Amino acid sequence: MSALDAFDGQHIQAIAILWILLGGLVGVASGAVTGMAIGGKALGDYKLAAMMGSMYAAMPVIPGIIVGTIILAWA
Repeated sequence: MSALDAFDGQHIQAIAILWILLGGLVGVASGAVTGMAIGGKALGDYKLAAMMGSMYAAMPVIPGIIVGTIILAWA
């Protein structure tokens, strides 16, 4: 029995989309803060460091959430 059996197909899609958006936003925000904290002084430009951090931090978040949702669907 799946953990998502209590929901119909539309609810599962809505939950998956919500988690992807929420995870992406958290990844972007945390990457920007971490980029500023770690690379801002070294690069000399905190805006550039925040932009680079937010871009690279969101890359592993989205596939991780998608794989987690697939695993939950079959668990």
